[in-house]
Amino acid sequence: MGAIRLLLIAWAGLAAGCVFLDVKEQQEKLHAACTIKGTARSMVAGDRAVVVVLLRRGEGKAGAGGDWQLASHFVLEQAGKFAFTVADGKGTYTLGAFDDADRNLLLEPGEGFIADQDVVTCTPGARFENFALSIPDQPQQRSAHLDVAGLQTRTPKDQVSAIFGQTVAVGELTSLAEDMFSEAVAESGLWRPFDFLVDGYAGVWFLEPFDPKRTPVLFVHGINGSPANFDYLIRNLDRTRFQAWVYYYPSGLHLGSVADQLNQTVTKLQVRYRVPRFAVVAHSMGGLVARGFILRHQESSRGAAIPLFVSISTPWGGHKAAEDGVRRMPIVVEVWRDMAPGSEYQRSVLGTPLPAGMQHHMLFTFQRRSTSFGESDDQGVSVASQLALPAQSSAVRLYGFDDTHVGVLRNPETSRLLNELLARSF
Repeated sequence: MGAIRLLLIAWAGLAAGCVFLDVKEQQEKLHAACTIKGTARSMVAGDRAVVVVLLRRGEGKAGAGGDWQLASHFVLEQAGKFAFTVADGKGTYTLGAFDDADRNLLLEPGEGFIADQDVVTCTPGARFENFALSIPDQPQQRSAHLDVAGLQTRTPKDQVSAIFGQTVAVGELTSLAEDMFSEAVAESGLWRPFDFLVDGYAGVWFLEPFDPKRTPVLFVHGINGSPANFDYLIRNLDRTRFQAWVYYYPSGLHLGSVADQLNQTVTKLQVRYRVPRFAVVAHSMGGLVARGFILRHQESSRGAAIPLFVSISTPWGGHKAAEDGVRRMPIVVEVWRDMAPGSEYQRSVLGTPLPAGMQHHMLFTFQRRSTSFGESDDQGVSVASQLALPAQSSAVRLYGFDDTHVGVLRNPETSRLLNELLARSF
């Protein structure tokens, strides 16, 4: 669907009552998570990755502590910040990090490892911060190899039972015809984001095996949307030179959390495939997600460049329906705060320049209903919001389409323009 219909859906949910009970329950689950944060770096220079591992203590006999087990991992391309979120807010944890010289996500002989001496016991809502891991240039002895890539062989539900936020697809193959991309599942991500994650829908999915000879194009959908919204553009993509990656996320979450998750997922893909360059194409609210991701990528990555960013019908100035939802609804969905005009998230992503060398091409739409009144819109987002000045100032060119908010994704001229921009940029 993709169009922003926040207030109408909210009022319908209020009348039914059950939707807001769902939202409240989902938020309680999210807020019960325990957070473990810090920084990590390697003392060895070169083209290598830093892998931070979260270890959970198993249960021993008679309630005594058992062996440490690998719970999750966080990948950095250079010194930077890491974060883990424990879904159930329970368990005893410690941290380690290793210098992944060959970028295969395996701790092997000769690779430096550091184990933190602190042990933390999570409780619901607890936050542990300021961990600092510096991997020495001389390897330490370790009794067993750590295979963090093995985490990806777990089922999504098995992963989320231990860790929230790491249970996402990292390049798994799928088809846009899968039921998980249906309108019903996409809308559920607004009201039930925790369940959306548990069910294993989120992440960057591949539509065909990775081909190092073709440049990836990362597609980011909008609120209530799914990768299936891009079906027409992907089918008409120049597949001789480009391959589609699609990002799927629950649209009820805070957009900063979504951008963080996308950045970590793309970092793992870059470490695995050494992708030198890729493009980003985003629709509607996905443009705000994508810009947040791009800014995070600029800070954390020293590898892949993003020469081209194409945003389509993005509400850069927010949406008044979201503001009404924040003011009037008994339970506020997190994303409404980010989508209210002038939100802190909008100011943060529009107040920071895009990376040097990136070209942002901005498409906007303006086809109204015959019965419409008030400010100009595209049956979903106002033209004024799409053309917010801070976004215009960073764009190299604007393109106006006489089409609807969703119809533009099936417009042959949109497809033609996208292929033309990709051909010129790569």
